[in-house]
Amino acid sequence: MRGRALPRQVSSFFSYPTLAGESADEFVFLRDRSEDDWERLLAHTEAVRFAAGDVLIRAGERERSLYVLASGRLELLLPGESGEIRIGTIEPRTVVGEMAFLDGRPRSATLHALTDGELYELRFDAFETLAARYPELGRAILLDLGRILAGRLRLANEALDLARRR
Repeated sequence: MRGRALPRQVSSFFSYPTLAGESADEFVFLRDRSEDDWERLLAHTEAVRFAAGDVLIRAGERERSLYVLASGRLELLLPGESGEIRIGTIEPRTVVGEMAFLDGRPRSATLHALTDGELYELRFDAFETLAARYPELGRAILLDLGRILAGRLRLANEALDLARRR
């Protein structure tokens, strides 16, 4: 199912968890883009429905797509010495898979569906097509992914700092 439209509140479609005192606005993806840009982006994605219990991404897989969670809840699992370690949940309006999308390396985590839901997959080749047709939008997507990754890294560093102080 290609090019399926999202709810009208596209400007707040992507949000990320934050530490206390952080503004959720810091992690909204493409917050200043027009509805036309969102339609262009979504026209290059594929809708994927999933059921509770499905594994959507496995750590170690080589696959270069970015995912936008439209509905449902996912859990993020990291491989550990004695099995997988649950590090958090992914809520709707979140983008996932950005590291492998950007660097082409194997997936670092497993995504397991906690509920039924739907996500939108942007394959790297579809992104390249989008960026060739709409270079300014492609640039905006890459810069915003970089901004969000930097914010997530800062949060991870803050969490490590807190853990060290204990």
